[in-house]
Formats: sequence, C-alpha cells, structure tokens
Amino acid sequence: MTRSSTRPASVRGRSFRRRFLTAAAALTVAGIALTGCTSEAAPETGASGEPSGKVQYWYSPYPNNQTGIDNFMNFFVTPFTKKYPDIQFDPIQKDVNTINQQIQVALSAGKGPDVLSATGITNQITYSKAGYLADLTDFADKNSWSDSLLPWAYEVSQYDGKVVTLPQEYETLLLFYNKTLFEENGWTPPTTRQEVEDLAKKMEAKGITPFAAGNSDYPAGSEWYVSTFFNSVAGASAVHDALTGKIDFTDQRFADSIDLMKTYWDKGWFGGGVKKYFATTDPQKYTQFASGEAGMFISGSWEFESLPEYFKESNKEFDWAPLPSLADGVPVTFPLSIGNTISVNKNSQSQLAASTYLDWRLKDTDTMWARVAATGANAMPVKMNAEDIPSDVDPRIARQYVDLAAASEKGAVGYTTWTSWGGTSDQYIVDNIDKVLNDSLSTKDFLNGMSAAFKDDVKNGNVPTIYSTGTPQG
Repeated sequence: MTRSSTRPASVRGRSFRRRFLTAAAALTVAGIALTGCTSEAAPETGASGEPSGKVQYWYSPYPNNQTGIDNFMNFFVTPFTKKYPDIQFDPIQKDVNTINQQIQVALSAGKGPDVLSATGITNQITYSKAGYLADLTDFADKNSWSDSLLPWAYEVSQYDGKVVTLPQEYETLLLFYNKTLFEENGWTPPTTRQEVEDLAKKMEAKGITPFAAGNSDYPAGSEWYVSTFFNSVAGASAVHDALTGKIDFTDQRFADSIDLMKTYWDKGWFGGGVKKYFATTDPQKYTQFASGEAGMFISGSWEFESLPEYFKESNKEFDWAPLPSLADGVPVTFPLSIGNTISVNKNSQSQLAASTYLDWRLKDTDTMWARVAATGANAMPVKMNAEDIPSDVDPRIARQYVDLAAASEKGAVGYTTWTSWGGTSDQYIVDNIDKVLNDSLSTKDFLNGMSAAFKDDVKNGNVPTIYSTGTPQG
C-alpha cells in the first residue's frame, strides 16, 4: 500500500521532532524576515487591570491545511482572546520544515516572536544557554505551576535552576495490540519476557508477525526501540543512574538491552526481519497491524492520532498495555517524553502578556480536553483524576492519562532518548542503531560511541534536567 495524502505518517515523524540546526548554522538561511518583538515596551496592564499588550506567536498547523489552521485557532487562540480581550494575540503561520530555523535566526538577531515554540526540551536548553529565554521562575511560583504540572514535568521545565519553558504535551511508549485478534485467540498482553517470547512463537505458528514495525518513512524511529529496550531490560533506574553519571552506558545491562533488541529483529519478530523493517512504510505497518497480519505494535502514544482510521477500515479494535518487563527484577514503567514546548522571548516587550498566555495554556484544562477529544492530540502533563477527563475523550486515551498520572506521582516512569539525552548523544543513537541491526556495528562499539557522545553533552551542558524515578534496581 502506498502513502495516501489523506493518511498521516506517524505523528512523531510528521512533527519533525528531530535535532534542529544550531543557531550558527541557521544564520546561513537566507530570505527569512526578522520580525517579532521589536516595538517599544507597552503598559503591562490595560484599563481593566488585566494583562495587555501585543503577543506574537509563530506556529505551523497540523494537518498542514485549513483543518489544522482551524484547530489552532479554535483551541489555542479564540478561547484565550475571549478571556483576555486586552491582549492582542497575533498568530503567524510558518512552514513546518523551516519554523525552527526561522526562530533561531530571529533570536540571534535579538528579535523573534514573544512566545517561542520548540519541538522538544533540548531545543529550549540551547535557547536558554544562549540567553534567549525569559526567566519565568517568579511568575511560575506566583501562579503555582508546580501545583498543576506533574512532578517530573515541572522538573524538566527548568534549566540551571530557573523555570524557562512549559511542556505542551507529553508522550509515552506503549504496547499496542490488536484486541480483536487477541480475543479471537484467547491471548492477553504479555507482561514479562517469557510471556513475550511464548506469545511471539504462537503468533509465528499462525503466520502472524508478532510486532508491526518499519522505519522506511522515518528512519529515526529506530530510537524508539532503543528507549523501549533500555527501560524494559536495563530498567529505568539503571537509565537514571547512567544519565546522572553514577554508571556508564557501557554497563552490561545496556549491552543486554541492545543484544535482546537485535535478537528479536534477527528472529523476524519485528516487521518480519531487518530487511523488511527498513523497507516498510508507515501506512504499510499500520495496515498490517489493523488487519491482523501483525499482532502487536510498540510505539508512542502519538499513534492515537493514526491508528483509529486504519482499524475502522479493518472493522477491528485495538487497545494498549504498558511495555512488558524484559528482565527479572525490572519493574514495569512508562517511559516519558516531552513533545512541543513554549517559552517567553527574553526580548519581548510584552512579557507579562506572553507569560499569561503560557499560564492560560496550563490552566484551561477544559479547552485542552476538548482538543484531545476532537483530534486525538496529546494532553499537557498536568495532574488529573479520572473524573477530570470528559466522557467524549476516547476511553483508551483517558485510561492512558489516568495511568500515566498515577505512575508519575509514584515515580514509576522511565526515559526516552529524545527527551532525556543531550542532542549529540541522541543524534548518535539515531545515526547508528540501524547499523547494529544490519550487523555493521557491534553492540560494544555502539555503546562506546554513545557513551562518548553523552559525555560530550554533559561537558557542554546539553543534558536536560533528569527527573527522579522509582526504586533503584541492583
């Protein structure tokens, strides 16, 4: 099946959440207008006593059409301007392929929008180091952001002891499974390595590929599996210890993780084997999963935007379970990641109004849930209970967020390479994990290279704040 213009690829691939160009490299981009917060400072409050001023925000809609524009206006603009009529909110549409570069060029010239969006926490670290972001610590304290954000999310909103950004959405890695196929065969989602391997053999005996997989459309997606196996084999506590320098990424537990990942690929359990994995497109793997040609699918919660269409066509159902533990003594955890973030430009002439916009995004959970229900988009990492989620939200999504909130509160969370590693080490993983799968790089050499890259990130101050997790193992 070929890609259709009406079928999005995986949301992570579509969103271009990859490492971005450095500010220096971005300066070579030609023809970009350096617009933004250039006017003289205006009064911070209007006659009503409410925040006032002009706030510019550059955005790229998804989908990249009128529907995406309407969604942005309906959920991110209209409710805000209705509540804060004294603030002149100015959204400017930008191309998704160049918005990061345009923001970087503008910032380096002392300009740019008042509200700064970024595709991931690492981008904002770079901005903060360069002195581009406003210090929001006092504003966050005054408005009790720590009471609204999940504990780990509040931790990663900080850099060098200062609150500099607000996470806009959070994701986790999940085990999706074809519920219809499982019910027909009397199967249950596996929770241990033995259960995974027993189930994979049963599926093989029926001509079913155990896991739908393929990275032809988005090669960087292989890092999702590195995160999966690190958390499920080495364990989140070992990952935490490596990220905080207590152990090295050359530790045997990480070697066991990569070795098991490669073993499962060599068995053909993921995507039918290495060659097929590299050749399979997103629509093909979704179709295989929805049709029952494949029984399970490990990916991120962003797939809630893609999977329903395919399962509707196949007249089957899917559901999800937490990632199974793949080693004795390793608890089940939810690896967490930050999607988009927003910050305030340090040079903004409307800092109170821009900060108020961030506060509104955090506090207006009615609008947040309306967006989740209408589009399947990710929610913000806010504290919640089951009764907080409206009934029109897909119950599978609702259950995910209730379970994630509970796991976050008790520290049963793990780490993802694109959120908790630095940019150099994450890019090393993206560039090299496929070499391990196709036998051109050994596990030992892969981990040695990743360890060296991570140490460079530490040296250069590029590692995000590492939030705490559960009880250490071993």
